[in-house]
Amino acid sequence: MKAYVILAHKQPAQLSRLIRTLSDGDSLFFVHIDRRADIKQFESLAEFGDTVQFVPRVKTEWASFGLVEAVLNGLRAVRRSDKPVSHVVLLSGQDYPIKNNEYIRRFMEQAGNQSFIEYFALPNPAKWKPNGGLYRVNKYFMGLRTYQRYGAKAANFLSAMLPFLQRKAYNGMKAYAGSMWWIIDHNAMNYILDFVTRNPRYAAFHRFTFAADELFFHMILLNAKNDKLASVIVNTDKRFIKWSGKEAAHPETISREDIQQLVESDALFARKFDGADTEVLDLVDKYCLAKTS
Repeated sequence: MKAYVILAHKQPAQLSRLIRTLSDGDSLFFVHIDRRADIKQFESLAEFGDTVQFVPRVKTEWASFGLVEAVLNGLRAVRRSDKPVSHVVLLSGQDYPIKNNEYIRRFMEQAGNQSFIEYFALPNPAKWKPNGGLYRVNKYFMGLRTYQRYGAKAANFLSAMLPFLQRKAYNGMKAYAGSMWWIIDHNAMNYILDFVTRNPRYAAFHRFTFAADELFFHMILLNAKNDKLASVIVNTDKRFIKWSGKEAAHPETISREDIQQLVESDALFARKFDGADTEVLDLVDKYCLAKTS
């Protein structure tokens, strides 16, 4: 059985279509709706019955620690469900599969206890600037509002003079980062949740990390003392994502012009789609999901 943890904040019709498309009788859906969104617009998800469960809501502003909290709430809900889940797939409400359910099922079976998460060590100047992304670890981030920016500037200024305020990776952990979106097996899920429970200061550290969702889970798994766990992490997220350039903060919206690339991709899912453009999703259904090979 698979579990999908889905983070959404808008476009309820697209979210319903995503869940309907992935519903195969062997999947559960744990849905987080941004606390700022009107939950009433998602009442239509009741049509899916027990296969869909809402998880405790938090604010999930871009680059905020709230995104990590939302994912953790989803993982905890998966574990509480006490279902025999082999893998957990993290999706956004603007994702969509580009392989059909039979293909995804066979992929999970063949994956065994592997997890699929894109990662790279920091610093990595080819990926992130400035200083190869180390600012994610050694600089304070408090949010994007004006007062939060000034607060972070003050904290970073003081830390340059007061060593005890300097940010360093928790407990000497090596810094890793990568795509927020991943597929992990149940062993990795349990390791993450157990680590967070045993190390509350780790989460406290990342509350002041810029876009912590791109480091939090990667650092736990890639620093795992469990050699068996670390050896089955595959460096890919199995996503088709369209970027305008290396420095782009957000992916481009997929359009009908991209359909051939989707057909040829070996990814399982693609992002992001605009719910107003139902034609491109119809094309995915026709040219990607209708294929059984």
